[in-house]
Amino acid sequence: MTWRAELLSPRRRLDIFAGLVDGILNALTLAAGRILNSGDGADLELAMRVAVATGLTTIFVFFIAHYAELRAELVRAERELNLLSHGRLATSRLGRRALESAAAGALLAATCGIIGAMVPLLLCAYIPGPRWLGLACILAILAGLGALLARSFHGSVAFWSISIAVAGVVLTYVGIKIDIVG
Repeated sequence: MTWRAELLSPRRRLDIFAGLVDGILNALTLAAGRILNSGDGADLELAMRVAVATGLTTIFVFFIAHYAELRAELVRAERELNLLSHGRLATSRLGRRALESAAAGALLAATCGIIGAMVPLLLCAYIPGPRWLGLACILAILAGLGALLARSFHGSVAFWSISIAVAGVVLTYVGIKIDIVG
């Protein structure tokens, strides 16, 4: 399978969407207070700091989740095959392939998380007008991602767009109240 086909496969949809949404939600939680409350607002340094933090947490979380899921599949396969010794598949080529697949998925999710955190904060920094306009654009991006996600699995576009945008509003409110990087 080519890298493009692998990237566009339904298996990687979670990594892409979750990475982007996680990055945006992290940006809202960590930076909304600074964007709206302080005189500084968003800038390139803030975008980079939030993006790095998002990428690092995302790569660890996704690697652990993917690897645990793939190892569990190997354990299920051992049971179905009635293998007497446990862990044989995990130490085989299949185990190495599971490790590589988990690392690739985590790297993709982290990359999308970095993009998801950086782009909205840069929008807030460089969109002229009131500061809330940048946050409104971020919420519109979240709604658009919800719509794309819903279309990808034939779900309700309205439900997913509204749900993800509402999550953005809630985390923006939390970010304003706790003002982490203010």
